[in-house]
Amino acid sequence: MSQKAKKWLTFLLRWGIAVVGIWWVLSQITWRDRVTTLNAQNRPVSERLAYMPPLNAAQVKLLDGRILDRSELISLPDQKTVTLTDKSTVELLGLDLSPDLKRVNRLLIAPAPGGPGQWITPALTSGYTLKVPHPLIESGIGRMIHDAASGHKPWLLLLAVVIFPITYIVTSFRWHQLLRALDIHLTLSRTFALNMVGAFYNTFMLGSTGGDVIKAYYASRQTGHRTRAVLSVFVDRFVGLIALVIMGGAMAAYQYFNSPAGDPAAHACGKIALISALIVFGTAAGLAIFYNLTLRRLFGLAWLINRFSKQKQIKSAVHTMELYRKHKTMVLISLIATFPVHITVVLSAMFAGWAFGLTISPLYYFVAVPVIVLVGSIPISPQGAGVMEYFAILLLSRQGGTVSQAFALTMSIRMVQILWNLTGGIFVFRGGYHQPTEAEQQDLGSDPDNPPDQAARASEVARDVPPFVAYPQR
Repeated sequence: MSQKAKKWLTFLLRWGIAVVGIWWVLSQITWRDRVTTLNAQNRPVSERLAYMPPLNAAQVKLLDGRILDRSELISLPDQKTVTLTDKSTVELLGLDLSPDLKRVNRLLIAPAPGGPGQWITPALTSGYTLKVPHPLIESGIGRMIHDAASGHKPWLLLLAVVIFPITYIVTSFRWHQLLRALDIHLTLSRTFALNMVGAFYNTFMLGSTGGDVIKAYYASRQTGHRTRAVLSVFVDRFVGLIALVIMGGAMAAYQYFNSPAGDPAAHACGKIALISALIVFGTAAGLAIFYNLTLRRLFGLAWLINRFSKQKQIKSAVHTMELYRKHKTMVLISLIATFPVHITVVLSAMFAGWAFGLTISPLYYFVAVPVIVLVGSIPISPQGAGVMEYFAILLLSRQGGTVSQAFALTMSIRMVQILWNLTGGIFVFRGGYHQPTEAEQQDLGSDPDNPPDQAARASEVARDVPPFVAYPQR
């Protein structure tokens, strides 16, 4: 009962995160364009528009029929409070920005909590700096879909879709290299088939990496070295993630040091670059400790390893990692080969963003998209639902992106990936692949006492692989 309760609790928690996250995002967006105007108390009120005017329109028509001049609209604030020159902190209600959204003309504050709004100049604040400029007309989902379907923009969406298969080809090659380093010789076609099977199951399992268990299971069935095969899958995933961190961190650092003074995105880029550097440094330090016996003992890692149960599997795993150290060149090739994968994902997202009218700079996609994809890889919720949207809103708002635009971008990233993941169903249905049972999963890390010949093992499982990929082993 305790195992069942734990499983159900985990299931409810992860789906709960997804549902709450998506609900919050949906509550913040609207189908129609929105503007912010002032009520009788000079406090901001959000209003929906009756139609889609040009974003620089002199007048707008509200859903209730009223027509407002552009001068009657205000921009949303980028923070809740502001400090005045007399050191008092007051509520910040809205902003009056210059047409290019780079300069603050006036700030709307509430001197008393909940009281009427009052306009002041930036000189009356204690060094207020605009971080996130919000446009007067916030684009709704309807406008973005309309714009994406007009002119040449459908070709951008098509381009976002058709370039994505590059990722599956390159990741299959990457995993193939990591398997070769462990003396597991699957053909590239077999590796590609198993990679697509894992991608197919990723569509339905938690996070965007849940299919790795299925991939590890079927890889382990094709060799006597089960532990090596299983670890190759997780090393493959780790190599992909560390390359993502390196690329995102490097681009964030570039943006930070080359951004003009006062750029709203510079602060966020600096944080991302710092966190990325800490992750890379921590990984390098961890590997240095692991591969040095003296450091392993000094830091207590050897003692910790010896405390684990199933020492046979632990020793096999350590031996597998030693094999990777002996084949550093193959691992390095796998790491380098990963960058085209992430570049393709960023370019796909960029094309979709252009189609939906996002105004963020092209280079900023190389900062935001890696972070969005990275958090989507964490098995917190199915396909990273809710979590990806939260980080997209956080990052895109730094360059004036709206909630609707952030939602559209994450949906395009997710849907393009799901579309191509589903093609893995061809291999699943023709090859008879299934999700491994709990007993089969527990057997993953157990190498047989008398490992069969790899060629014989390949023949045994060949019937599980579609005819057009069941080529003989090398």
